[in-house]
Amino acid sequence: MKIQNTLSGKKEEFTPLHGRKVNMYVCGVTPYDASHLGHARTFVSFDAIRRYLVFRGYDVRFVQNVTDIDDKIINRAKERKVLPAVLSEKYTKQYEKECTALGIMKPDIEPRVSGSIPQIIALISRLEKKGIAYKTSTGVYFDVGKFPEYGKLSHQASDTLKAGARVEVDEEKKNPQDFALWKLGEEPGATFNSPWGNGRPGWHIECSAMATSLLGDTIDIHGGARDLIFPHHENEIAQSEAATGKPFVRYFIHTGFLTVDGEKMAKSLGNFITIEDGLKKYGAQPLRTLFLLSHYSSPIDFSEDAVKAAGSALSSLHSSLSAARTYSSSAKGDGKLAASAAEAEKKFIAAMDDDFDTPTAMASLFALSRKISGACSEASASAQEVTSAAATLEKLLGVFNLLPMQEAKEAGASLGAVEKICKQFSIAPSSLDEMVLALISARNSARKKKDYAASDAIRSELSKAGIVLEDRKDGTTSWRKN
Repeated sequence: MKIQNTLSGKKEEFTPLHGRKVNMYVCGVTPYDASHLGHARTFVSFDAIRRYLVFRGYDVRFVQNVTDIDDKIINRAKERKVLPAVLSEKYTKQYEKECTALGIMKPDIEPRVSGSIPQIIALISRLEKKGIAYKTSTGVYFDVGKFPEYGKLSHQASDTLKAGARVEVDEEKKNPQDFALWKLGEEPGATFNSPWGNGRPGWHIECSAMATSLLGDTIDIHGGARDLIFPHHENEIAQSEAATGKPFVRYFIHTGFLTVDGEKMAKSLGNFITIEDGLKKYGAQPLRTLFLLSHYSSPIDFSEDAVKAAGSALSSLHSSLSAARTYSSSAKGDGKLAASAAEAEKKFIAAMDDDFDTPTAMASLFALSRKISGACSEASASAQEVTSAAATLEKLLGVFNLLPMQEAKEAGASLGAVEKICKQFSIAPSSLDEMVLALISARNSARKKKDYAASDAIRSELSKAGIVLEDRKDGTTSWRKN
């Protein structure tokens, strides 16, 4: 498997730090307002990447933060005459509800800045002790001049770097690029005690503190939208590596923008469509399909016609599955459909192994779908061949969480039974798909530890619930409803 690493600017072989375990951190929302479809594009992309890693047998620990303390939240709360925490909680709950509707798996851990103050203070203190952080009358700043590699992510020389969003102006700073680690001052509902005085964290320090405290000094994958490369992720690297002396991230992945008439969809430009409105107007699956029909790193120009075309394309995949369900024939078949299914799966995996190339992977599904539809209309394959080919298509669609909605409803019948299994293995109840994937991950871990009793117990209990696991030499990677 290869990943285009923003850090090196090259496509690199993916080698996690700890074997088949993958620690993954994705920057989440700043909930000062409703999230828009540009956010959805990023989070659906990383959801597909996460699901595929699980499909390939990796044990993924996925962390996504919520920046619930931020100047934008404070300013908007003042406008609406509410406390920042009230405003951020409202939009965080709305965002989480919308992610569920979009079929995005919940993070394994979803830390908030407000709940990570001790870790943030501890990290700033480490930097201060090393002489890399200094205090002014307005706050504590990171001394960029003492981190020679500053600019290595954005591939800019430190002396030519331009100030980015949320970089504070302060005449007391040693360098214009120095950024705030702790902001001094009293803001109702967003003020905390610290060794430097009452205040709140700077923007960048939060993610370094949460990522390293939850996933270790070096994490495998760190992701976000392209506009986070500089200054946010650049600053994360500087403060993390200056504190630990270790590489912060092995692979940086950044998504392209969702644009409208060539301009980035953004609240500041007023050209955005909220996720809530997008779901009401277009539905979740057409939006997911639209995002996956482009490579995660490429821009997507949003239009109503593009969403409708994506929805129609997905309908064609679902139609072939529907035809397969009602197919009946006495034909013996010639093995061609089975070969097409095997070839489609091979191409799907090859595409996704090549920097998560979802458009090429989707093309393999359309090719298989056409073969299934053709076999059904011409009665040229045996019923068993059609059923098997449809099962392959269903399995691969499941990786992208694009199964027909009726399939999802039928799968819901197993929800209660699977929830009971999850309780036995201390897995939090969620959607059926998420719970089964979590149980698959737990079973793979048990098999690696040669805990065959636990492994067999998971398979047995899932079988009772109507869930069939499909094993391979490298572990269980997929499932289907019996």
